[in-house]
Amino acid sequence: MTTVIHQQLRFVIDEIDKAIDSHQQWYQRLLRVLVSRVAPDEKDLKNDAHKSCEFGEWLYTSHIELIQEHPTFVSLEIAHEKMHRKAKQLIELVVSDQAIPVSLFDEFNDYLEKMRTQFQALRHEFADLVQNLDPLTGAQTRAGMQAELNKEHALAKRSQQPSALAMLDLDHFKQVNDNYGHSVGDEVLIKTVACLQHVLRPYDQLYRYGGEEFLICMPNTTLEQAEHVAERIRSMIAEQQIIYDKEGNTLQVTASIGVTSLDPAYSVDDAINKVDEAMYEAKAAGRNLVKVRYLQLVVLLKRPGEDACDFVTLIHINLFYLSSPQFLN
Repeated sequence: MTTVIHQQLRFVIDEIDKAIDSHQQWYQRLLRVLVSRVAPDEKDLKNDAHKSCEFGEWLYTSHIELIQEHPTFVSLEIAHEKMHRKAKQLIELVVSDQAIPVSLFDEFNDYLEKMRTQFQALRHEFADLVQNLDPLTGAQTRAGMQAELNKEHALAKRSQQPSALAMLDLDHFKQVNDNYGHSVGDEVLIKTVACLQHVLRPYDQLYRYGGEEFLICMPNTTLEQAEHVAERIRSMIAEQQIIYDKEGNTLQVTASIGVTSLDPAYSVDDAINKVDEAMYEAKAAGRNLVKVRYLQLVVLLKRPGEDACDFVTLIHINLFYLSSPQFLN
């Protein structure tokens, strides 16, 4: 599985490199049309010109889920289409011997620059993923985890979109190694990550946090949705039958999972500590459970007719929802 993931990532990087090169060549041909008035390529005058270029043909026939739902990839697709529409307008003006408005040329260049920026951002991200893959499971290592979580935290703060964390730890994993050997323990880890990847979306972030501990970051996910995802993961892990010998004998493992929000009002370290506490709470409650840890806020409540707050209530609340327009209204 690790080899497959690595090959997919390398394939994506290679395709991005080809796309950057082919679009640079396309841009040079477009400049010849605009400046030297050479005959344009008929494909560039089609309404679906964005699907006819080399990158577009790959873009709209690719079935790699690894990138299709990635937010940057979606933005790239939009910028690519708009860039081609502006290019078509430019070519039509040249063909009809009309002057090109500066505003139209600037709009074209803006979309072109956005597209190039997103190309580079995607390439950089996938190149980092290749370098930071855990060689056993295919999950990401902790090497780049903090930086990526900081990015997601900043994005959640800017966009006011919820994000969630989950911490998973396999129950009694040491007994698996002691009773069946480390090779079986490795197989358990590989199967566990396979379960996680089956449930998680392509753009969710999965890190091997420790020996048998994994951290999951789920962008654009409410706490309730994250709890549901964690429950699906817990159930799938508990149900899997892992073959540990040539006779086909199987063993089963369970996982304890903690969930919390990646709240803009708190630091990333605070969120990691909270989700870790939630995971240990699941273990203390009997294991093979999902526990949610809400971030805390001290609220001063004023009794009617009194000038000052005279008592404090400590409530568990997700600050993202407290600050949302729906809550305030």
